[in-house]
Amino acid sequence: MSAQALEEAAEVALEDKLSGLACEVRFGALLSAHTTFQVGGTADALALPKDEGELGELLGRLRAGDYGVSILGGGANTLVRDGGVRGVVISLSKGFGALAITEEAGEETAGEETARLTAGAGVKIPALVRFAAERGWAGCECLAGVPGTVGGALAMNAGTAEKFVEDVVESVRWVRLSGGGAEELPAKDIAFAYRSARLPEPGVVTSVRFRLHRADPEALRAHLRDDARARRERQPWGLPCAGSIFRNPPGERAWRLIEAAGLKGCRIGGAEVSEVHGNFIVNRGGASAADVLALIEKIREEVRAQSGVELELELHVIGEEER
Repeated sequence: MSAQALEEAAEVALEDKLSGLACEVRFGALLSAHTTFQVGGTADALALPKDEGELGELLGRLRAGDYGVSILGGGANTLVRDGGVRGVVISLSKGFGALAITEEAGEETAGEETARLTAGAGVKIPALVRFAAERGWAGCECLAGVPGTVGGALAMNAGTAEKFVEDVVESVRWVRLSGGGAEELPAKDIAFAYRSARLPEPGVVTSVRFRLHRADPEALRAHLRDDARARRERQPWGLPCAGSIFRNPPGERAWRLIEAAGLKGCRIGGAEVSEVHGNFIVNRGGASAADVLALIEKIREEVRAQSGVELELELHVIGEEER
């Protein structure tokens, strides 16, 4: 049997396996429509569960077969290769959008008033930050300007150079790919590191519980306005991109090394190093994942040659090369 015939048979088997599910499933979905870079191929199947019940049913079906599973948050910080993704891509963008102050306390340690805010993994980061600030709860503002969703911010341990999401996470709710229902996982059991967070085993985070403290709402709103103004000045706006491409090397800034190498404005196909910020690649129109990856390698080579520093990707790359 030819490779194409095998792939077609696998697609039919996958459709049969996922037939009758409560959650929405799109076969052959173009993933460029689900990433902020707006590039990439198709998924064999894109599943969009709306709640933990639909997610659990989906994972139960997938455990019964040998199918790859990929998790796609808000599509930020992700590059899908042009050949697409085999198996099932799970996106929580159609549900998991609840936001609630679940617990408020009077005077806690050091006389500080605190609250617990629970956010669904599909909540957009700007919505989370505004929700907390408008109610006078501080802690989430380290995520101001971060693209994507709460689940993605957790996975990347997003934040600023001084404060990360791990500093305000108390626990998460998750479902293991290996089986079982949703359960609570305290933050101490998550292996946080620079721009990463590793669960005890593969699974899907459905919500995050943040520990916040009381602050003046107007002061928080002013902070967010100032932060938004500063980001508009120093980051590209109006063009598809995925956020920072490279991690900052110890004691350095990736953007500074890239700009010192004279790479701002460097372009391959439709992919271009931003004229505004050297650690951003933008899609100038019609970019392919191959364009982005080729530009990434060019940046690495030039920075290595000029500074001796080996840049490491912060961008998450998934999928296969186009055949």
